Amino acid sequence: MATTTQASQPQRSKSEPQPKNVQKTFWTDSHGDAQLEALAALSDCSQGAILRNLVDDAFAEQFADLDPVHIEQDRVSVEDLQALVNDETTVDELELESETDTSIAEYAPDSYYLTVTPEDLAEPGPELDWETLRDAVKNPEDGGYWNDDLEIHRSRVGEETLKASHRPAARILTGLARSQAFENGVVPRETIDSLVDTYCLHLTNRVAESEQERGEEYIRETYTNLVTDQLYENPSPTADSYYCNENHLQARLQAELDTAQSVAERADTITDFDAWKPASADTDASDDELRDDWQHDLMRWFEDIARAKHAGRTYVTELRRGDYKLHQTDAEDTTAFDALHNHLHDALGVVDDLPADVTANLTDRLDDTFVAVITNE
Repeated sequence: MATTTQASQPQRSKSEPQPKNVQKTFWTDSHGDAQLEALAALSDCSQGAILRNLVDDAFAEQFADLDPVHIEQDRVSVEDLQALVNDETTVDELELESETDTSIAEYAPDSYYLTVTPEDLAEPGPELDWETLRDAVKNPEDGGYWNDDLEIHRSRVGEETLKASHRPAARILTGLARSQAFENGVVPRETIDSLVDTYCLHLTNRVAESEQERGEEYIRETYTNLVTDQLYENPSPTADSYYCNENHLQARLQAELDTAQSVAERADTITDFDAWKPASADTDASDDELRDDWQHDLMRWFEDIARAKHAGRTYVTELRRGDYKLHQTDAEDTTAFDALHNHLHDALGVVDDLPADVTANLTDRLDDTFVAVITNE
């Protein structure tokens, strides 16, 4: 540390022994100022922004899921904070509710900006550090890029880059998952499981070897749930996958709505062999062969019903509030959910007329999941 000195001589009588000059030393901490100045220059932001980032990091490290607004509103006690740190409770268990129209003043660090763009994140490139990735997945009002379309290429994230801060870590994983989705925007559950195993298992805090397995299972469960919460469940009853964004989901729900209309229109024909079979002049197939073909088509028809019905149950709210294209015969004030329900009701209304042996054969051939969806009211 730097020192400043000042000589001082006490006033004494000339008859007293005269001591040597007394040197007073004042210590100042110029090193800390220099370090802060260097960090601010490196990040091209103010010293205040650097300090704020340090505070944010420390807070996120200790209270990953706690919104600071609850502290501002005196809804969290010191005892609550200590319990959160000790894993004796969770934010959900505290059952915190914010007052409306109340929030902490937004902090906008001056002269601070991200050095990567969404396009950079989606493309192959060098690994990025935790701070850059964390800032990139912040909400736009906080200077980040987070939205339903943000993707992060796997080359941008090191296998031990993530930290135990739930929201940013989950968003980074979600960006990785989106970058590995199929062309139709579907992410298989296996992809999510693999990402969690690759990027999160180092986050377990179990030191004892005997507890390591339990710690890893906790990490898998926690981060898998955090990622799937960011995505949209595939409405198929037999699929274990998720859609990347709401647009992909809405396209799928529109397809199921169209399917419901189609199965209703075909109900009278597909359930009646004589009405279904082609004219004898148009086929050389025997009656038994035609019946096999009919039951095959009938099974596909039932599967369509099951998928559409499951989609309606899974996304009731979305179908009621979303803007979907309905059939021209639907009433003007009919919601997509009501239209889907009405079409399926019409289709299933003729199923009771099927011969018992045909129904039994279909039940044996259909996947149990489809049977459960169709028969469960």
